[in-house]
Amino acid sequence: MSGIFTISLDFELHWGVFDKKDRNQRETCYRNTLNLVPRMLEAFAKYDVHVTWATVGSMFVNNESEWNAIKPKVEPEYEIEKYSAYDFARKNGLADGYRWAHFAPDMVAEILKYPGQELGTHTFSHYYCLEKQRNNDAFNADLMAAARASAPYNTPMLSLVFPRNQFNPEYLRTCTKNGILTVRSNPSDWFWSPVTNKGANLTRKIARTLDAYVKVSSHRTSYPLSSIKITEGEPLQLPASRFLRPWRDKYQFANGLRIRRLCAEMKEAAQKNEVYHLWWHPENFGDHPEQNMQSLKVLLEQYQKLKAKYGMQSWSMGEYAQHLIPERYQARLKQPVVLQNEAV
Repeated sequence: MSGIFTISLDFELHWGVFDKKDRNQRETCYRNTLNLVPRMLEAFAKYDVHVTWATVGSMFVNNESEWNAIKPKVEPEYEIEKYSAYDFARKNGLADGYRWAHFAPDMVAEILKYPGQELGTHTFSHYYCLEKQRNNDAFNADLMAAARASAPYNTPMLSLVFPRNQFNPEYLRTCTKNGILTVRSNPSDWFWSPVTNKGANLTRKIARTLDAYVKVSSHRTSYPLSSIKITEGEPLQLPASRFLRPWRDKYQFANGLRIRRLCAEMKEAAQKNEVYHLWWHPENFGDHPEQNMQSLKVLLEQYQKLKAKYGMQSWSMGEYAQHLIPERYQARLKQPVVLQNEAV
């Protein structure tokens, strides 16, 4: 089996940072992001790169009224209230004037027009799976709401990315119950181990940043396809290899260094016939769109070279299920998009 190049994107707009950043200050970034999505899709199509767009379910709807009709009846009720998207919406509203921050059904529909592009879920509310909360049924209710939001697009959610990379093994069977076949897990390095929002201390952040430019970890970023374990009742776990850090205007040398490091890691994965799983947020491109698109072009061209020389392939997250658990994959495609009704 040749090497495999996988990209998963955490598409979230303001749902990803409602507890951290001011909505008004991010308007230019979000508008740029929405303009960039079609350009990314064209680039992926040009280089035949398959991508999973793990999208916050709230973005599938058109407005606040639709959002209120689809949102789950059971909320997580986090001990830290500000982590709740529902609390944010009650306090700040989701008015049409802020549509660019919260809703993108036209972009969701656009993704589905392109071959090889998979629409995955990033939960309905950007749900935090490691934060203390009071309702044990809230995560299940959240995934059902995400499925309801996706129903008009007639596409099942096969893949999930945990918001803030808060991978929680206790939720894996709930994922399976909701038709999820693959999830993204974290790299094995200590500085990528799942933590709560408050657990991301300065030391971890520094180590993550440095490792994007110079070797900090003792682990290789690619891994054999055979290392992906198949567990009955749980989705496949696909470890991330590398986060594509955005272009920074103050760090010209570092900008080139991070791309060279990524290209070298991709080449090693292709030579060793291993998996290389790259991820980022489309919003990361919003502050410097042209420079970030140029970085993406370099990476996609590198993939093309590796495909020609080593036979490297490109798979979305869902395609791992198609190849590794084909019976479950085919059975899931035959099921309805919305698998269950939420209890009142």
